[in-house]
Amino acid sequence: MPDLITAELIRLDADLGGDKHAVIRSLATTVGEAGRAHDVDRVVADAWAREETSATGLPGGIAIPHCRTVGIDEPALAFARLSPGVDFGAADGPADLVFLLVGTLGDDRHLRLLTQLARALVKPAFTQALREAASPTDARDLVADTLGTL
Repeated sequence: MPDLITAELIRLDADLGGDKHAVIRSLATTVGEAGRAHDVDRVVADAWAREETSATGLPGGIAIPHCRTVGIDEPALAFARLSPGVDFGAADGPADLVFLLVGTLGDDRHLRLLTQLARALVKPAFTQALREAASPTDARDLVADTLGTL
């Protein structure tokens, strides 16, 4: 199985649209372009359905939209450092660090990784390093080092 996150799944200082639906669509498209999704529309629909049940924005400018879906061939973690930030429903304002986590149906690794990622993102050193990453490869290495083998 390929790595969950690769440099091609990362966008830095990107304007991916003015709302969270546009950001989710853009990140799902990135997953498709990386050869991980055969049905980007299904990924978007499933991630959006999950988003509508409960906003995925977290304090500190972070969002983790996520879903399990039949639209992917391989699980993936896409990341964008947004400029400008986009409102994902957090009380303290827009998110500039957005991870889209997509898993396959029946894969319990999805929820474990979601928990692990959320715990890592409350650490100021990690989020600061993501905000300062010079390249997609640097950001990928940072995430992989923080979360372990992906």
